[in-house]
Formats: sequence, structure tokens, C-alpha cells
Amino acid sequence: MDGLEKRTQSILRAIVTEYILTGDPVGSRTVAKMQDVNLSAASVRNIMSDLTEWGYITQPHVSAGRIPTDLGYRFYVNAILEARQPNLTDQPAIEALLNDAGLDIRDVMRQASTVLAELSRQAGIVTATPAQEQTFKAIEFIKISRDRILVVLVSTSGLVQNKMIFDEDDIDQSTLEMYSRMLSDMLKDRDLRQARERIEHELATEKARMDAILARVLNLSHIILSQDTAREIFIEGQTNILVDPEFTDIEKLRLLFTTFEHKSSLLKILDKTLSAKGIQIFIGAEHGLDDIASCAIVAYPLRTEATVMGSIGVIGPKRMNYRAVVPLVDTTARILTRLLRRIIEQAA
Repeated sequence: MDGLEKRTQSILRAIVTEYILTGDPVGSRTVAKMQDVNLSAASVRNIMSDLTEWGYITQPHVSAGRIPTDLGYRFYVNAILEARQPNLTDQPAIEALLNDAGLDIRDVMRQASTVLAELSRQAGIVTATPAQEQTFKAIEFIKISRDRILVVLVSTSGLVQNKMIFDEDDIDQSTLEMYSRMLSDMLKDRDLRQARERIEHELATEKARMDAILARVLNLSHIILSQDTAREIFIEGQTNILVDPEFTDIEKLRLLFTTFEHKSSLLKILDKTLSAKGIQIFIGAEHGLDDIASCAIVAYPLRTEATVMGSIGVIGPKRMNYRAVVPLVDTTARILTRLLRRIIEQAA
């Protein structure tokens, strides 16, 4: 694995394991005393020197021990992925907690982020698929006031998106209901991109110019579909990270919470998992977010047979307990996927 001989692998694994456990730089004497190492402190020092030269570990201070680099964590995580087992211990509790959320997809996703946060003691994140990839099931218009209309977009996956638009013509509710039926029939089973193309095509035809009602419907829908829809992202447990020594640095903490607040950068990372087949782990510089370079993200895509629903994951320090977090995310994602599939089938 990674071109390292078994003895060197065991030393690196011991260093990463000890550092994750204690948060303190690991010295050669500590490693030599470990039960599985069976080497002298001098031999351990030589191997640690090689690992430092190769970039797997680093020495934060001259008199300190070693800590893992991103490359060292990557070696460790790859070893865990090869040997990981399902998280059977927490499975009944996870299923019960998610079932308690009911049949609203938003509530279930929000509950999943809470479950991950509580069980991992890190931040739990769940995102929905970009609106462009959601397929329409229906569109509803609801008159809120004289000049405002609430537009409700319902996808075949059960996700509901709301938009508020201004009504300069004071359209009554019965007319809006007629518009809803017309648009729902026209755009059903199309994603956002396809819906926009259909509306733009209809607007360009002679028929749209001749039929006043249809033209009004098309113009209204064009306004709706031209607006960007805010992405759904649920983050729970941000304060769990406060106890980690990596974030006693106020500037690191500020950058982390800025990332949580703005969310767009996290969405870009989590969207990378949408086409993946299984667990994805981004360690430090691997995720490309300089503001949270001291963090790792463990994520999994949420996918039924026909629909990509989003992604689920945990964000925490690179020193997180991967042995616990990786199977936890894996198990929660599988349970959540089954639940979402059942909700979609019931809604069909």
C-alpha cells in the first residue's frame, strides 16, 4: 500500500492513531512502547525520519514529536476504507430517529444532519440535488396579497421549492389555478433546464403570440424559471467542533464559521460526490477550501435507482475519528436513501 513496506506502514499507522487519540505530537519513544510495533526507539526514529522526508508526517517544533500530514492521513484513511465494516451498533437508533422525522423530505434531511452531528460529535451536513437536476411534478400558484404570488415547485422526488413573485396585474386565485394546471401539464417530468427550453420555445412561436392566455402563462413561467433557486443545505452541530484543539485559534474558527454561513463553497465540494458510487473523503488541501484547510469532509451520495437526491456527510478536523465517522456516514446514507425511496414511492 502506497509503496511503503509493512514495518513502515505500521509505524505510520501508529503515529496517526495516537495523534487522533491525543492531539499531541507523537515521539519515537511513544511509538516504540506500542504493543504492535516491537521495534527499538532508535529504529522507530530512523523510520520516522524517512516518513518525514517522504511527506507523510511533519515536525511542528524542533523539540516536538511528529504529526500526520494530509498525505499521512490519506494513507491511514485508505487503510480504513479497505477494512471498514457496517455500523451495526448505531443502525437501529439511526433508523428510529430518521423515521421520527415523518414523510416530509426536508424534515428527514434536516433530521439526518442532526443525527450525524450527535453521533459523530462533529458537524453533520445534508444537501439536496441542484434545482437544475430536479424533475418537475407540479407547479402551484397561491395568491398571498394583491401584488404577490407564492409559487410552489414540486419535484418528482418530493422536494418542494418556494418562490415569491410580484403580480402587477392582480390575477385572481381561480385564474392562477388554471395557470397551475396548464404549466404542470406542459412541464411535467422535465428538469429545470428542459423546462426553460420548453418555455423559451413556446414563447418564440406564433401560437404564443396569438393566444393571450397562453402568452400570459408562458411569460409568468419564464419569470419563475429565470430566477435562481436557493440550494437546500442543512448543517447541524457546528458548535461540536469548538472543543477540538485545532480551533482554539480564533482566526481558524472565524474562517470555519464563515464557510458554514456562506455555504456555497461547501456545496461545491459536496456536489463532487453526486456522481460518485460510494464514500468520498476530502482531507485538508484535497477539498481545495483554503479557509478550512485544517478540516476533512467525509461524504456519501444519496441516490435511488432513478434519482440523485443529494449528499450527506460530516465535516470536522483532519484529526477526526475516521474509524467511527466513515462507517457512520456510510450507514446513515444507506438508511436515509431507503427512507427517501419509500417516501418517493408513496408520493407517486
